[in-house]
Amino acid sequence: MAYSFRVFRAISRFSWSKAPLHYGKFNVRLVYYGVECNDYAYPGDTPAAVAEAYLRAGDAVEAGLPRFSSIFYMDMPCAFWPHGPTSAARPAPLAAKGIPTLVLGATADPATPVNNGQRVYSRLDDGYLVTTQGGAHIIFGRGNACPDDLVTAFLVEDKMPDQREAICEGVVVNEYVSIAPASAADFANPLQALSAVDDEINYLPEYYYWDLETPTSVGCPYGGTLSFEATDAGNSFTLAGCAFSTGFTMTGDGSYNSTDDVFTLEVAVTGLTDGKLTYTRQSDGVTHVTGQYDGQPVDLSE
Repeated sequence: MAYSFRVFRAISRFSWSKAPLHYGKFNVRLVYYGVECNDYAYPGDTPAAVAEAYLRAGDAVEAGLPRFSSIFYMDMPCAFWPHGPTSAARPAPLAAKGIPTLVLGATADPATPVNNGQRVYSRLDDGYLVTTQGGAHIIFGRGNACPDDLVTAFLVEDKMPDQREAICEGVVVNEYVSIAPASAADFANPLQALSAVDDEINYLPEYYYWDLETPTSVGCPYGGTLSFEATDAGNSFTLAGCAFSTGFTMTGDGSYNSTDDVFTLEVAVTGLTDGKLTYTRQSDGVTHVTGQYDGQPVDLSE
């Protein structure tokens, strides 16, 4: 590639995203601390003294912004990071002379204020600013064509944006997804029930923030367990007496094919009535269930 490349998140110390992102088996969190903890030294002669000074600096944050204090404490591991810098002096603002640099930010970013990225951009020798109106915290690779096309052209084609500053449309929050009802009696049919299970699984925190590597098992809200692990094609699921609503207990298997973007469940159901059902959600969002339920054949789509 003809150009050296740097993309800086809109954060105050030019390190990578604070989110614990995982790409396959590569944990960006390790890269984050490898960069962050080598920017400059923290005050204190020993790791314990550095940690104590860090905690005391956080007292004011706790008092003024208690719901955001966890962001402040994310750098605590730097107190114990080996072979770090010895000087506490902040580095000079980055100019990146001779290096075309993209700065990405979003106006509703909850973790990295957009003004920080604007300040970074204002000091760059050859900078380009891409700002999304709204969110998300990370604007590249989320399916928004505006930032995705600009960054991809920069990386793949050595092509600079046509303008120094680009504004892209975004969203502040995604559409609300309700939790499954407490009782399966509230479902109109088994397709509605399994669509709710689909949502429950895919928005389950243990799965949503999963590292895509470690086999994991969690309890279901009304009994049983849900387990998931990585496969060559995506992810597999095992449901053992798992119930997200009372009266709809599932035992069986499922899968998510990441290439085709297809989610599937094949489960035996007990509770309000018995059944054996196969559920799929295609890449276009169409859902389909077939099988037997309450002694009747089922073939429903939505």
